[in-house]
Amino acid sequence: MRICTFNVNSIRSRLEIVQNLVNDYNIEVLCMQEIKVENKDFPLIDKDFECVIHGQKKLHGVATCSKFPIEESQKGFEGELNEPRFIYTLINGVHIINIYAPLGDNYGDRFEYKMYFYDKLFEWLRRFDLSKDKVLICGDFNISHTELDVWDEVIWEGEVTHLPEEKAILSKFLDIGFVDIIRKEYPNEKVFTFYDYRGAAVYKNEGLRLDYILVTKPLFEKFKNLEILTSIRRKRKPTPSDHVPVIAEFDV
Repeated sequence: MRICTFNVNSIRSRLEIVQNLVNDYNIEVLCMQEIKVENKDFPLIDKDFECVIHGQKKLHGVATCSKFPIEESQKGFEGELNEPRFIYTLINGVHIINIYAPLGDNYGDRFEYKMYFYDKLFEWLRRFDLSKDKVLICGDFNISHTELDVWDEVIWEGEVTHLPEEKAILSKFLDIGFVDIIRKEYPNEKVFTFYDYRGAAVYKNEGLRLDYILVTKPLFEKFKNLEILTSIRRKRKPTPSDHVPVIAEFDV
């Protein structure tokens, strides 16, 4: 099963890119964030996809599309506070949680919201036995975990996404039994999934890693391959998202 996570930064603006992505890379499960569209206006991506859409006009929103039957689904949870940021699906025996976490701010109201979102997410995860269940969490976490996840540690220290409390959230996921697939594949290398539109950041490799695929150990045992499609971000036309698609393949 080939699963892709991609913050599209408006599905209607990025539709051609997404359709090419699905076809060129044989995507079987596509988890999108920041779709910025109401459910009724979500476009057709591929006739073979079944989609669960949790959208909103102009802001936020997530969607999970699958070529396999979606056995169970849930749109939204307590932590999102009326901003569509969470979808759960059960596909091929894999529990997939697709999230678009709040960005937060420097210890203001949005920081508190971000902490609340993750607190409620950890509570929601208690329904699983993480030592036995195949669970995958993916999406835009809006957290850059370590110095390997920012292009300049001095510049980013103390900034939003790289605050100590935010980094501790990612550490907690690892402590409770999740595996960070990107970091497993690149244990000592700076790898980025977000590049600001300003300053030609993608061509200077001045990025952040904000997007993750975390899996429990029973699913990690089925892991086969990882692809980080920075080349799609570097293309000038059609205008790309500021995020990079990430694909993980599992033998399930």
